[in-house]
Amino acid sequence: MFSKYLLPLCLFFSLSESNATDIFKISPYTLKHTNGQLILNFQLNTDKSLIIEDEIKSTKATDYKKEQQYQIELGSAICDTTKEVRIIDAVDKNILFNKSFPSKICLGNKSSNNFVFGFISDTQLHRNHHENVAKVVAYHHSIEPLQFLVNGGDVVNDGDQEDQWFEYFNGGKAYLMDIPQIAAVGNHDYRGGKGFETPKLFQKYLRWVGAEKFGNLFFDFPDFQLAIFNSNFFRMTIKEAINSIKSLEARMIEADKLNKPLIIATHFPIYSSSSNQITSQSVIIMQKFLVPLLEKYRVPFILGGHTHMYERSFKDNVHYIVAGASGGRPNKPSGNNKYVKFFDKDARTFTKIKYSNKVFIIETYNEENVLIDSLTIQARK
Repeated sequence: MFSKYLLPLCLFFSLSESNATDIFKISPYTLKHTNGQLILNFQLNTDKSLIIEDEIKSTKATDYKKEQQYQIELGSAICDTTKEVRIIDAVDKNILFNKSFPSKICLGNKSSNNFVFGFISDTQLHRNHHENVAKVVAYHHSIEPLQFLVNGGDVVNDGDQEDQWFEYFNGGKAYLMDIPQIAAVGNHDYRGGKGFETPKLFQKYLRWVGAEKFGNLFFDFPDFQLAIFNSNFFRMTIKEAINSIKSLEARMIEADKLNKPLIIATHFPIYSSSSNQITSQSVIIMQKFLVPLLEKYRVPFILGGHTHMYERSFKDNVHYIVAGASGGRPNKPSGNNKYVKFFDKDARTFTKIKYSNKVFIIETYNEENVLIDSLTIQARK
């Protein structure tokens, strides 16, 4: 059906904001699917009949109900020329959104010598700060388009409060309509829910039907792999936690056989200047069971959040990068980190990661768009 293969899409989805405030309750945004496709998501403020089309084909006029979350799978293909997508009011034929997909960056299976993506975390709470970071993300996307943006979790402060999700979408408008999203599950995203399965509203807005039920994701790109790992072990038994780490180890073994670097993004940081190192069950389990695997299988770096302090550590050839909170309140150091290499407790951060010729170039900017930290990592020796 066309709803499953809407476009021969190969690029990040980007939408203009024209009329979005009036038409959409949640302006269209995309998720990066593990199968290589993108998923278009939106909610309307009013019932409407819409047509979604590109240069080749279009859907039939379809009725969309207000305040219902819609997900439309966009087809994937190898890039050759610029594609254009239009969302059209089927009644008056007004174009509600009209955006192009530049061909210079491909999300297909081609190898890329200039693969760029971003990382932020803890977008919860203070919308004004999230908006500031969002502008930084949007600026860097405008000069060097991002394949996707990883959110390290705690997307909202109370995961069961839908109004906070609307605040998140409004605060992140500067980038959400242009850059596909990939998100890890944070502890605050579980608030109000039970069990370890992906929280209900997180699933609604940041996952899709058929997604792995515990929130883990795995992406196999041409030159490297990315694992999104749910480290909320306080919601699991020790056996469940170890089984989860074993599943991640299987990915590490595969990446090692392929001689591909594997990057991991998760919510809880393994090393930080926080008392979490001795009080958090999640952190203690990762230090005991996950760190030896990171070192054994040559994971170049792991991304985390949670502490609301930007920090970069290094131990036994593995780099540990912790984002400053994009929206959450800044914290103060409450523990000792003997592996720290760079620390800024006040920075709210956006980290840009570029992969080119087997080298990762990592740059971190604060909410004033000032470069505060940088690092170059050889992917495989």
